[in-house]
Amino acid sequence: MKRGLAAVCVMGWAAVAAAGAGMHTTYLWHMHQPIYWPQESVWTPGRYETAFETITLGHSQNDEFSIFNSDDRVADYQWYPKDALQMVLDLPEAGAQVSFAGALIENLNSLGQAGWNGGRYASNWWSHYRTARGWLNTAGDPRLDPVLAGFHHAIGPLLPEAALRMELACGREIWDDAWGAGPQSAGFFPAEMCFSERMIPALRDAGVAWTIVPDLHLARACEGYPWAANLDNTDAPNPADQVNPVQANWTSHTISRGVTLKVPYPFGFTPHRAVHVDPATGARDTIVVVPAADAMGWEEGYGLFGTGGVDALAPYNDPQRPMLVLFAHDGDNAWSGGYSYYHENVTQFAHAAAAAGHTPTTVATYLRHHPVPVGDVVHVEDGGWVNADGDFGSPQFINWNWPLVDAAGQFDIPGGWAEDERNWAVLIAAQNRVETAAAHFAVDPAKVVSPNPGANAAERAWHFLLAGYESGYMYYGASLDMEIKATLACNRAVALADPVIASLGDASPPTVWLPQRLPWNPGGQGGGSLWGYPGGQGTTMPRDFHVWTFAHDASGLARVELMVREDQDGRNDPATIVNETYAGGAGVGAWSALPMNRRVMPTGEPWPMAEIDFTTLPSRIADQYWVELTGYAEILLDYYIEAEDSLGHVTRSPVQHVWVGAGDGGAGEDPVVRTLPSPPQAGQTAHVWYEPAGRPLASATAVLMHWGIDGWTNVHDTAMAWDDTATAWRADIAVPGSALVLDCVFTDGAGLWDNNGGTDWHLTVAGGQSEESPFSMDGQPDTGAVREDCGGVRLWYAWEEPWLYLATDAVTSQSGRDAFLLLGAGGAAMRGAPWAKAGQVATWDAFLAGEGSNAWCGWFDAAQVTPPTGRVEQARGAVLEGAIHLGDLYPGARPMTLVVALGVYGSADGAALVEQCPEGNGDGELGAAEYLAVWVPVGVGEAVPAAGPVRVTAVPNPFNPSTMLRLSGVGDGPVSVVVHDTVGRNVRRLAGVALSGACDIVWDGRDERGRTVTSGTYFLRVTTEAGVARTGKITMLK
Repeated sequence: MKRGLAAVCVMGWAAVAAAGAGMHTTYLWHMHQPIYWPQESVWTPGRYETAFETITLGHSQNDEFSIFNSDDRVADYQWYPKDALQMVLDLPEAGAQVSFAGALIENLNSLGQAGWNGGRYASNWWSHYRTARGWLNTAGDPRLDPVLAGFHHAIGPLLPEAALRMELACGREIWDDAWGAGPQSAGFFPAEMCFSERMIPALRDAGVAWTIVPDLHLARACEGYPWAANLDNTDAPNPADQVNPVQANWTSHTISRGVTLKVPYPFGFTPHRAVHVDPATGARDTIVVVPAADAMGWEEGYGLFGTGGVDALAPYNDPQRPMLVLFAHDGDNAWSGGYSYYHENVTQFAHAAAAAGHTPTTVATYLRHHPVPVGDVVHVEDGGWVNADGDFGSPQFINWNWPLVDAAGQFDIPGGWAEDERNWAVLIAAQNRVETAAAHFAVDPAKVVSPNPGANAAERAWHFLLAGYESGYMYYGASLDMEIKATLACNRAVALADPVIASLGDASPPTVWLPQRLPWNPGGQGGGSLWGYPGGQGTTMPRDFHVWTFAHDASGLARVELMVREDQDGRNDPATIVNETYAGGAGVGAWSALPMNRRVMPTGEPWPMAEIDFTTLPSRIADQYWVELTGYAEILLDYYIEAEDSLGHVTRSPVQHVWVGAGDGGAGEDPVVRTLPSPPQAGQTAHVWYEPAGRPLASATAVLMHWGIDGWTNVHDTAMAWDDTATAWRADIAVPGSALVLDCVFTDGAGLWDNNGGTDWHLTVAGGQSEESPFSMDGQPDTGAVREDCGGVRLWYAWEEPWLYLATDAVTSQSGRDAFLLLGAGGAAMRGAPWAKAGQVATWDAFLAGEGSNAWCGWFDAAQVTPPTGRVEQARGAVLEGAIHLGDLYPGARPMTLVVALGVYGSADGAALVEQCPEGNGDGELGAAEYLAVWVPVGVGEAVPAAGPVRVTAVPNPFNPSTMLRLSGVGDGPVSVVVHDTVGRNVRRLAGVALSGACDIVWDGRDERGRTVTSGTYFLRVTTEAGVARTGKITMLK
């Protein structure tokens, strides 16, 4: 097993006496397509376009025709879910939940009513859903429950409260149009499963009794959550959020998304209650939170899913309050949007679960039979599901909220820019204008949904504004024309609101966006994409931190202040509300007001950005306000922003909390030596400054940086240059990828040294990988390994730079036969099979073998010498497993592609190939096409910096079925492009020849084996003949 956390693997619990009633299971299938062109309709002025008009007029750069014409989507949006439930009607309680964003309902209505594309969508496209909703289980609840969803799929926790309330009100308005008359659902599914307790009052007022939340954010809010940077791939929970009780039992479930989910059981699989405290009044609103099983939900949506994970939890089940395993995922994307999912997976799993003593059910029926006790109140940390690329459940929602950066990509809150943040600035300005105008009217949500005829200016303004909050506009960043779509919606909303304000005046307070902070854990630990995916305990954050927002008022802002107070015992005690209210009380100090710095936010890109094309600029944009908090350590702070306009109207943001730790990361901690980034990142360039004032080298005219890593190994002398701006010597060094500590001293090269008083400087390096193997050789498959099932054998592989791990169960499942795990660079050349077996195999660089006639196993090199000269390890038990040091195997350049295959042969010389993985063509040989392509990831941020302006763009992006990769600045000669998935596996290698520094390469959306890839994000790594590398990101949409 993989060493590290003292957590229990889902698939490997020790036997415990069975506990009473079985587990309960159910589904949430989420459906969505946005408004692709939120500009005023040409055909129906007064409202935005919907799908039929946008497809016909071709306004958007997205390929809406292909999106809506997909055979699976046509069925997903009309009858597949009903088909699935029809096959489980024999199970007493079985059913599912489904969520449709209002925008999708509008799009389908437009296509159905127009008879688009030969009638692909019926005018009553919803009829099969209504039929399934009419089927009742034995509790009298609908077998299909269409829960409420935000109208435009907005990220609820980041919305101004008025916008969230209007999203929900409009969702209620369109609900009957799709699902028919009768009581509406009491459930809610948040877009991207992004939830915050701040949403509770609006949800309760919209008639919502229960909401789905990610199990991860119940888990992370527990004291003692076992965070690890290389497993969680996001920031550690801030201790201010960790108020749930310590838990004894934890899962450790690694999924192909590239993250390990750790959830306490039964706590994390049981519905509870969450509470919101009104900061102004202290009043409490309560809602039932139903945790979705993030890890099992991901796997259940990507392949036939058995009951093993549920069975493993069952011994810990409480029959009085049984665990509920909720599989929540998209119902119209990837495998979970296809025929096999709805017609095979659902019925097979439900019947297998019932046969094992579990209870397929619906959420409503579960809560009817097992109501949540009033006193069972928990905290749910902010965040979404782990499914979003690079976000992995970030409590800051970074996939829709990347912090401000400078032109070099370094975080710069006072002066930086990011397309997501710029969109929020545009939306906040429009939000204020619309709310100010709406204060003069009665606003009917029905007319916000359908503003023609008879809607007033405020209702029409709301109609456009809400469309601008579509999460997909930010998820896909600079792809296609995504960067202008929020602006299109906001400009139209502002054009409707501003004349009202000019005529009737301003009686509304300022609009202040939810305050943001960086880092999330001042003085604590950071992880994930924000900090370059560090390993182990992550990157130590500086104690000083920035808080910022965007604020706007139609009459101008007179003051914007950050209010801060100190907690006296360092804990946000859930038994009191003093930390939650403006009034406070015993246990918290008085508020201190810190004036915030104002910055005019640029309406366009602040520096040349080839990937951005702002064909439309906003008519209004909010200003940025920021402040840096310094000097705090080991203290809990409450904070909020108060803004006042020129007319005296005041608004206050929600009260938030942050624990500031004692860590010392960040530039400026050491007055003599500092780095950027801070801490230095393994495998990247570090800028190092040495300030000589008052030091032994104060009068030196030349300085060398004498440095090494990890106890003064790999030592270098690098000449430094004087930096007038910093009044310090500067050197730029390439930090090795294996570095954990950067050791350094300084000299004038003539015998004078500054060695920090004899202690040297030893700077922690983030993201470094120890040369020690991270894999434990115990004869059991590594818990984090990816598994490939191939008939009668299985193959596992995993990597932790610079080690590759391989394993197979062939030594037990194929008793008496010899097993070979072959590793190579993907060449087509063939050679005789190892150990004089029959047939040929593609050339290998190393292989791990296990004899069938005894328990021997070992590694061999390309010449079949054992052991090879490099570092290897192996063991044999339930599986044959081994790890190999790739730096030793490939001491020069690492191959662009690494491939592996399992071959199983009879034990005698000349014996034939009898099993293989991946599955082959049955010809008795292991050709190059029968190997599995894997990639040892170095991270998108670790590409070698280009010497010139190398760029890679994709047209279209997102794409389906193919895209043109346009390379520029690459020089002349051969160019290669390797496509990787988000887990780091090699998907496809493409090649071309650049002329005049440019090259176009078409990718047909297929992998190396000719299979069409699934929907999702893919990374491009471009390498030229000169070794220059650049990375890019593209998205396949089906």
